[in-house]
Amino acid sequence: MRFRSHLSVLACCCAALAACSADAPNGPNTTVRAPSVGRPPAPVSAQAALSTAAFTPYASLGISDDDGLAPDESEYALVESCMSAAGYPGVTYSEGVVRLPLFLSGGGGGVGGLAITLPWGGWGYLGTADAQQYGFRVSPGTAFSNLNIGAPSLRASEPSTPSTPSTPSVPAPEQDAASKCSTIIADFATATQSGALAGIGTLANVITTDVAQDPAVKAAARAWSACMAKNGYSFGQPQAVFQQETEAMYGNGQVSAGATVSAAANQAQIAVAVTDADCSESSDLAGIYFAVQASYEQQLVTANQQALNAAVSHYRAAYAKEVSQFPALLRTTKAEPFRPAATLHRSASS
Repeated sequence: MRFRSHLSVLACCCAALAACSADAPNGPNTTVRAPSVGRPPAPVSAQAALSTAAFTPYASLGISDDDGLAPDESEYALVESCMSAAGYPGVTYSEGVVRLPLFLSGGGGGVGGLAITLPWGGWGYLGTADAQQYGFRVSPGTAFSNLNIGAPSLRASEPSTPSTPSTPSVPAPEQDAASKCSTIIADFATATQSGALAGIGTLANVITTDVAQDPAVKAAARAWSACMAKNGYSFGQPQAVFQQETEAMYGNGQVSAGATVSAAANQAQIAVAVTDADCSESSDLAGIYFAVQASYEQQLVTANQQALNAAVSHYRAAYAKEVSQFPALLRTTKAEPFRPAATLHRSASS
């Protein structure tokens, strides 16, 4: 069984898997077998399911300080090295002086969505207690701890938009250095996305599509949709629930952590979340979804292990080179307003 046969990047060996070495495969192997998973129990949480998945360490590469492949070598860990090179040792990302975005996923799509996620997504809603208490307003703060990143104060909390720390008041020279470091690290993140991490992004998209197209997942999603309809809610796909409820609460603008939600709107979205969680349980959508995803991840990691190992080596080399270049980069980089790094937009909802 083969998915993603239309994937154009498969024609490009090292363009898609930029970490290819001379003896590496000619491109990502995307051939998979649809697993027979039955009706497995749902995991205790979406994040718990990801923590044991074969692809999670690779999806975390570059955004986690604790991915097991490149310890303490994330874009966020670069903050301390850059600020130290600028003459301000001990300044870390958690202090919020250097601003970097963190994109969260409510859909499971993209690289970041295979590393960290929130309770809701293509698997429905996991956790009735959370649904009853928070609905779709669960704070993303735990995502930072899942990545072993000290959480700064958040200014935005919508999973499909960047969460960025507010900038504390510091002397102008230090703020100038922080602005330069933000730009330097954003440029590094963008470069690694199209370089050392490109193949990992390709495989992440393949995994996400494989799961969405799997017959067992489709059948469970139909059962979930029918359950929602019986309770008065019309949704074709589980991913659509969060988007609709967010727009109902906040409109189409950026969601601020301090935004006010009326009691009526909050009660309404909690009711939807609880129904979502109940229907996820009755259809076993989450159990089936994550079991299927785990199978596809293991198949693709096994088939592409050599290229994945090469990607890790290339990323670590790029990271070490970046650290060595900080003194020179700080002399040539201009301080400028914060701009999100393209590389971090890796977890858009599917």
